[in-house]
Amino acid sequence: ISAKELLFGHSASVMCLARARDFSKQPFVVSAAENGEMCVWNVTNGQCVEKAMLPYRHTAICYYHCSSRMTGEGWLLCCGEYQDVLIIDAKSLVIIHTFVSSQSPDWINCICVVHSMTIQEDSLLAVSVAGELKVWDLSSSINSIQEKQDVYEKESKFLNSLNCRAIRFCTYTERLLLVVYDYCDFSLLWTEVSGSGQFFSGGEVLAAHRIIIWTEDGHSYIYQLLNSGLSKSIYPADGTLLKETIYPHLLCSTSVQENKLDQSLPFVMGYMNERKEPFYKILFSGEVSGRITLWHIPDVPVSKFDGSPREIPITTTWTLQDNFDKHYTTSQSISDYFSGLKDENETAVVTSSEYVPSLDKLICGCEDGTIFITQALNAAKAGLLEGGSLPQKVLKGHHHSVTSLLYPHGLSSKLDQSWLVSGDQDSWVILWNIFTEEILHKFFLQAGLVTSLLMSPENFKLRSYQVICCVCSDHSVALLHLEGRRCLLSARKHLFPVRMIKWHPVENFLIVGCADDSVYIWEIET
Repeated sequence: ISAKELLFGHSASVMCLARARDFSKQPFVVSAAENGEMCVWNVTNGQCVEKAMLPYRHTAICYYHCSSRMTGEGWLLCCGEYQDVLIIDAKSLVIIHTFVSSQSPDWINCICVVHSMTIQEDSLLAVSVAGELKVWDLSSSINSIQEKQDVYEKESKFLNSLNCRAIRFCTYTERLLLVVYDYCDFSLLWTEVSGSGQFFSGGEVLAAHRIIIWTEDGHSYIYQLLNSGLSKSIYPADGTLLKETIYPHLLCSTSVQENKLDQSLPFVMGYMNERKEPFYKILFSGEVSGRITLWHIPDVPVSKFDGSPREIPITTTWTLQDNFDKHYTTSQSISDYFSGLKDENETAVVTSSEYVPSLDKLICGCEDGTIFITQALNAAKAGLLEGGSLPQKVLKGHHHSVTSLLYPHGLSSKLDQSWLVSGDQDSWVILWNIFTEEILHKFFLQAGLVTSLLMSPENFKLRSYQVICCVCSDHSVALLHLEGRRCLLSARKHLFPVRMIKWHPVENFLIVGCADDSVYIWEIET
């Protein structure tokens, strides 16, 4: 195993991944983040070919394309923390339509596309958070979807099972679902209880009456489903039809290497069946540490001679760190390239930074209170090309660690482009002239560490000027008027950390949101 590409583009945690094209023609995948971002990637070169921001948080995506009945690149069928199933264009990431529920509309836990060779129709199976199984026609609904007509489920039934994690259709028998239900009438055939401390998280159908199921702690189990037939079934007292039953036999199992770093986070596991030689059946597992583990699943898994399950050995394992360890790191910090900041054997620790695109300046605040300014392009060259020392300006005025920086002109062109605002660990805020390197004014907030510096929006003005908002570690907030060199407001009554600052568009009000969901409204004295 070796890393091929690192894909950068999301600003929040990625919730799910899926293919976005026919991989044999275009190796595209789609990713969805928790803040609504969606990206389509070309995994050959790592390029993001399409990006969109939608007001939905997806937890599962299935790609669907019917070449004989639809044009374009296909659909992305999405479910998540919203009602029913969204249909999104796989090329433009525009919402096309929605599969809606006529009964019990709810969030959908998992979905599965069914291709039936018997009836020559495609269907979408979905299980809601309440445990209701729903079926929508796919191929026969294409025209209705293109004409924006409502498409309701064809059939639905409660499964009496909550928190369904995965659903898979058996293409070999076209009768069974995993977690295992009869596809014709959704009759429960078999239930397997996970072991103590384990939770099933997914599974796949390997062959007719053979499945693999995996758990959140990185284990997997291969079962052969032994059909008992109707002869062993109990004859119903009400005279209804005999019910088929299935008995599972555990053939094989797999387990991962022990992770001593973090046992609390679940493993991400999956299965793929290669369609090209040598036609490997591969089970894979990913960990939060960056470790990937692969197993080759035998074509015909068998248990031991005594009938006990056989352990399938790990084929290979690899971590992301393995790739980085192959390359020599020339510098641990950009401050290594600045001279005169520390003694010969020491390095200045950078605690905050600000990039000023209009001036091509990189501004870094250090643990010892020093602020240095250099050309951003030169800093990038030094880091990439192992350059020597960099020319820099040094601002000295803080006596403790610089914790926040703000370049006001970058947010409002009406403010002086020579100004820089910095805050430190001892509650001092300094206004600098970065061209002359002089201190214009010092504000002492008499509060905690200055965690962030914010500026009021341009449409919020007090007597035609803008103000700087200082958020401190003791849950206080201060407003500074730079032109007047004075503090307008010192708000200290917040009981919990400040998480959000909003400005009233009309009145002189500052709205403060805290970690306990409380909201404070402060009137700014003018």
